[in-house]
Amino acid sequence: MKKSYILGNWKANKTIEEAKEWQVTYMANVPKVSESVEVIVCPAFHHLPLFLEQTQPFALGAQDISMYENGADTGEVTGAMMKGIVRYVMIGHSERRAHFGETNDVVVQKVKRALSLGIIPVVCVSDIKQVAFLHESILNFGESGLLLYEPLSAIGSGVSDSPENTNETAKKIHEIIPSIPILYGGSVTPENVHGFIEQPHLSGVGVGGASLDPMKFSKLVTASSS
Repeated sequence: MKKSYILGNWKANKTIEEAKEWQVTYMANVPKVSESVEVIVCPAFHHLPLFLEQTQPFALGAQDISMYENGADTGEVTGAMMKGIVRYVMIGHSERRAHFGETNDVVVQKVKRALSLGIIPVVCVSDIKQVAFLHESILNFGESGLLLYEPLSAIGSGVSDSPENTNETAKKIHEIIPSIPILYGGSVTPENVHGFIEQPHLSGVGVGGASLDPMKFSKLVTASSS
C-alpha cells in the first residue's frame, strides 16, 4: 500500500487565539487514519511553538524557509531556526512565486538549504518546466522530498482540476522524476479528496481553505482514508 499525505496549508491566517481554538476542536475530533496516511499541518511561523506544547496527531511543517543561513537578514526565518520544530517545509508555492518574485533558482537554493538540515522539502510546481529545472538542479531529489502539483486555475478558485487530468500530469512528472510522491493542490474538499487519493500517480493532497476549519479538515482526513 502506497503512503499518502494530507497537507494543510493555513497560509497567512489565524491569530494565536484562533489557532488555539482550532487545536482544541481538532484534538476533540481527531480523525482515524490508517498507518499509511501522514497528516501534515503548516501554520504560520508564529503558531509553531503552540503546537509543541503537547503531542500532536500530525506532523508539523513550515510554509517557507530562508535561502540564507543565520545572519544579518532581517525578517528571514532560517532552516536552522526551524530544525527540530518542523519535519516538512513548503517551498516555491505559487503565491510565493507570484507575489514575492521567487524564481526557480531561489526555489532550488531553498530546497538545498532544507535538505542540508534534514527538513523534508515539499516543492510546489505548476508546470512541467519547473519540474525539469528542479530535476536538473538537484541530483536524486526524488529520493529526498515531495512534489505538490498546483495548477494555477484551481488555486483559491473553488473549482478543482479533475482527478483524471491531475493523474495524467502526475504521470508526466514521474517520467522526469520517477517514484517521487506527488500531491495535488487546488480547491480540495472532503467531497472530492478521495478521487485524488485513489489515482495511481498521486500520493496525497495539499489543502488550503478547508484546512482552516478544524471540523472540515478532520472530515477531509477521514474521507482520504475511506
